[in-house]
Amino acid sequence: METLISARIADNMTGTRFNQSKEIFGLSIANVVAGIMGGTPCTGVLVRTGVNVTMKATDKMSQFLNAVAVLLITLIFMPAFVFVPLPCIAAILIVAASRLIPFAVMSDLLNYDIAEFVILIVTCLICVFVDGAVGLMVGGVVSILRTAIKTSQSECCQTRMSDEGTVLIVSYSGQISYVNALQAEKIAKD
Repeated sequence: METLISARIADNMTGTRFNQSKEIFGLSIANVVAGIMGGTPCTGVLVRTGVNVTMKATDKMSQFLNAVAVLLITLIFMPAFVFVPLPCIAAILIVAASRLIPFAVMSDLLNYDIAEFVILIVTCLICVFVDGAVGLMVGGVVSILRTAIKTSQSECCQTRMSDEGTVLIVSYSGQISYVNALQAEKIAKD
């Protein structure tokens, strides 16, 4: 999930669209190889992706060079990194992560839908103070339930025949989906 979120953040920052199928396939191959070698599962990293995008390193080669740098640090320079105080590393990660916050999107969300903005903030707080996975699950479930409630409450406002009498025009207040599609179908048949 972190990989897909990381790719989506990179898309928002660059104005591009990633290929989800290729991303999942590549991640699957990497995880199979890591498992065979006894390593931990691979994932896209939000901070490294954000740093790459802000440094205008958007080519595929930038991620490869990033991986080579991490490999060199792990194999050669790790004895020196052991002496770096954890608060310094935390400060670097906090600054890099805070640059990923889409303040313009949050401002638009606050103006458009306050309830979704509150869900975003609560999800963020749970991710920071409890656990990232728990925060994403809670935020996702609450958002899905809210959307389901809004969808189920949508009602038919108006039905009329077109001037030619061949087309039925139906308008709804709210959203329409599989939850209330049968109602729309019934109106069309009547």
